[in-house]
Amino acid sequence: MIEAVIFDMDGLLVDSEPVWDKARKGMAEAVGKDWNEADHQAVMGVSTQAWADYMINRLELSLSPQEVQDRIIARMIALYQMGIPYFPGAVEAVQVTAQHYPTALASGSHRALIDVVAADAALRGKFQVILSADEVGAGKPAPDIYLETAKRLGIKPERCVCLEDSGNGILAGHRAGMKVIAVPDPRFPPAPEKLNLADLILPSLSSFSLHHLFIL
Repeated sequence: MIEAVIFDMDGLLVDSEPVWDKARKGMAEAVGKDWNEADHQAVMGVSTQAWADYMINRLELSLSPQEVQDRIIARMIALYQMGIPYFPGAVEAVQVTAQHYPTALASGSHRALIDVVAADAALRGKFQVILSADEVGAGKPAPDIYLETAKRLGIKPERCVCLEDSGNGILAGHRAGMKVIAVPDPRFPPAPEKLNLADLILPSLSSFSLHHLFIL
């Protein structure tokens, strides 16, 4: 029986990849460099440290990794403050879930960005626990963030369900012993062997309902 619901953020609730790409392209243009699709793919889903290092090398920046992170995150926050690009059904899924279950947000994104999304009027007050992978050590596909989220909710992992879009996220939830609902982005599909670990696969959050929690 499911007793709590945990949402991922980037790629599930928020269509963040185009925003990340815009922020990075802006920095590249500022130093007279190109930022192409291969670059976008190279930094998708990696840790904050990894993409900062990549940008320094790729763009020949005379900045520290922390300075690169700070500038990109500042660009992201500015873009989000113009309007957060939620996926269809995302806000409604969180709102209906929060009316009936303890609900949490567990993301590999930077804490500052998580806080901007969680503070948005559409989602404000809906999450009992908000956690970034940077706060727990190993990021996804390690199960750490999900285990810690369940601990903070006071609910056993096997009584939780997580909603994920990525292969690493699905694997993290599975390794934590949780039920996993996969909502893959067709632009960035998870590998079949990871998608097959999900207990349920939905085409979008628009098709999500509380009924899905009863059948897990």
